[in-house]
Amino acid sequence: MHKLKQRFIYLRNVEAAMALLLPLVFCWYWSSAPGQVDWTLGIVALGAVSYLLMQGALYWHLKLRALDDGNTLPAWFGKLFRTFKLSNQCVLAAAGAAFGAQIGIHGWRTTYAWPLAILVFAMLEHINYYHYQLMYDTSNALQYLVRRRRLRRAALGTDLQRALPA
Repeated sequence: MHKLKQRFIYLRNVEAAMALLLPLVFCWYWSSAPGQVDWTLGIVALGAVSYLLMQGALYWHLKLRALDDGNTLPAWFGKLFRTFKLSNQCVLAAAGAAFGAQIGIHGWRTTYAWPLAILVFAMLEHINYYHYQLMYDTSNALQYLVRRRRLRRAALGTDLQRALPA
């Protein structure tokens, strides 16, 4: 139980820290290379990533609280995270449309590369949280992947399905 609690604390803290630090680091880096990045698309992509990472931090915080209290996730968990899931899809679709529009109007520009990579990362984070686990950073997770030869269902997605069956 102690190891699981440490894992939840680690995941919560890293997700929250990255939600704040990634935008700061990228904005600092981009400001040191003027003209290298489309700032509008960059801010949109960073906003999407931070929004997703904060959801992850909240999820791991709620899991930690449930572990400490010996209870389940709060009753409002399902509705909130289903709303998050839908809003993520809207944000990612709108960001993708913004990229498509810019490329359609101006053609491909190298200034789109960083923002596009960050948007793809945001999409992968959404999949990692709500659909399939994409991060395999423990020996047990790797053993699961090797043994079953398929991706594991995402923990948040599984908890969401339990909270609000379709």
